Amino acid sequence: MFKKWSSTLYVMAMVTLGTFLFAIGINAFVVPHKLVSGGISGVALMLYYLTGIQVGTLNLLLNIPVLYAAYRWLGRWHVMITIFGTVVSSLFINMLRFLADYDLTHDPLVGAILGGLFCGIGVGTVYRSGGNAGGLDPIALIIRKYYGLQIGSIVLAINMVILTIAAFVVNIEAAAVTLVSLYISAMLTNRVIVGFDQRKAVFIISYKPYKICDLIINQIGRGATILNGEGAYTHQHKQVILVVVSLMQVAKLKKAVEEEDPTAFLMVTDVAEVIGGGFTLPSKAETQQAIERIRARVEMND
Repeated sequence: MFKKWSSTLYVMAMVTLGTFLFAIGINAFVVPHKLVSGGISGVALMLYYLTGIQVGTLNLLLNIPVLYAAYRWLGRWHVMITIFGTVVSSLFINMLRFLADYDLTHDPLVGAILGGLFCGIGVGTVYRSGGNAGGLDPIALIIRKYYGLQIGSIVLAINMVILTIAAFVVNIEAAAVTLVSLYISAMLTNRVIVGFDQRKAVFIISYKPYKICDLIINQIGRGATILNGEGAYTHQHKQVILVVVSLMQVAKLKKAVEEEDPTAFLMVTDVAEVIGGGFTLPSKAETQQAIERIRARVEMND
């Protein structure tokens, strides 16, 4: 029970932090230059420019229909966290509206860049914790749940439609500058969710699979998996090594493999997310045991 409550409190804290950063981005950098944000808040901004009603209030009202989608496809817990996120986000937007009076930036492009920075980090923080703050969040989570697409990319696509409408409601210059903000926001959202330490999957085909596994574990500090394969032309049995490494380890791995087997074939691909054990070895003892097993196999094959 304590673990469940602590997990819920953690999500609520991250949603609060994320929505606070988002509200800063909207009020300090977007509103002063009469730019448009994405999602429901973007629609709320357009209505604010037309009616003068507070953005947070409009954001809360426009999010009411989204709650049904969250309940229908994401379950009861997501409805509760969506209600919490929507209310907190709307309150922060209204509470921090005084930031628009400070004119922190004079160039709309700079405002768009900084607005995208704050909004992207804020939304990414919310998503990374497993929460959401209404708007396009539940819709993006539904699409991600069933199709596995990155949330930032989903939001960016939907925002293009909203941006087209904004070009007619506000003006085309504001819509064009907003495009920069939306792009930065989407990229940062993906980075915060996935993490800034990008991972790469490397497939290695070599006639020295056990020696290469030995150097992967001993020199690179990663685990590896040996897959059985067959050459399409020669029908010769081959062993394929699969290893996931960080971006900074790719060059080191390539150099080590080339020194061990210059004829080895390597294929490096992007990995959006790594879930579960095996990416890093749990302990030094288990690492040493794995090294000893590999060395024994190497000696047997020699």
